[in-house]
Amino acid sequence: MNDLYDILDTICISDEDGFMARIIRVEGSAYKKEGAMAFFQDNGSQVGLISGGCLEEDLAVRIQNGIQEQSCTISYDMRGIDSLTWGEGSGCNGVIDVLVERIEQDQKRYLQRLKSYLDKGKSVTYLKKLREGDVSNDYLYVAEDHDHFGEWIGEIPKNIQHLGDGIHACKDLGYDVYVQHMHPKQRLIIFGAGIDARPLVSFATATGFHVTVADWRPALCTKEKFPNAAEVVIGFPAELLARIQLTENDFVVILTHNFEKDKELLATLMHKKVRYLGVLGSKQRTRRLLGGKPIPENITSPIGLSIQAEGPQEIAISVVAELIQISKRRDIKKACIS
Repeated sequence: MNDLYDILDTICISDEDGFMARIIRVEGSAYKKEGAMAFFQDNGSQVGLISGGCLEEDLAVRIQNGIQEQSCTISYDMRGIDSLTWGEGSGCNGVIDVLVERIEQDQKRYLQRLKSYLDKGKSVTYLKKLREGDVSNDYLYVAEDHDHFGEWIGEIPKNIQHLGDGIHACKDLGYDVYVQHMHPKQRLIIFGAGIDARPLVSFATATGFHVTVADWRPALCTKEKFPNAAEVVIGFPAELLARIQLTENDFVVILTHNFEKDKELLATLMHKKVRYLGVLGSKQRTRRLLGGKPIPENITSPIGLSIQAEGPQEIAISVVAELIQISKRRDIKKACIS
């Protein structure tokens, strides 16, 4: 999903038209799954990936040779082992359907509107109408506040928020629809601006998190020391907790290395409803922060996947891996639209 933000940034600053390619169906294994996107600009540049590079090369050639349709589906069968098939050396073993759409000024205006919603922290669902043996030009964006925009003729399918990414059958309407839920960048708030926070910020940002660093020490908590952070916030724990408005989708990590500051932060944060609350250090230290009480289920300590990590870099990798693992868990029900 991280490619989506790069694509939208490119579309908003460039006058180039182009073709959007997105995976809409995967049968078997593939390098990327439904929702992966890449944008091929008319000037030959490319943003995003839908594979390890092999499909992009083919799509670039097809686009250069001239795709006539405004939208079409291209199917890649990666299951073969013959050197003349896509299976040779691809690392995949499935069938991948790629939707290719021409992106010009009208569509770009809708994509800019999509970006504005995501920047405001609001999710948007994309719908593409698919007819048997054909791809319709109808598409629609539906924001979580039910505002919708795009080019769509006819009734809008119901219950789209309860469907997973992929193709679903609209039984009553007589066609299939591709559904893709697009979410804002997930927020990671890091309390603590020590040296070990720097690789954590860098790796988390690179994997698509919107990272905030918060600390009471102005000499440590600076944009110069954290150039990849979306924002840095300076203040003592009570001030930080008042200024940073947390949501149930946020990830929070405490690593100030100051026992009293950690204790003060945890005393408040443990009662907040967030997606993840982690405390750097051993279980024994965290129990001490809690006054000897057992660690509640909503607190993760120690943080990070168990990879015997040592040093700031390895610990940061283990923590980001854990955050990615949690962020991939979806409770969206996969079902048919009725």
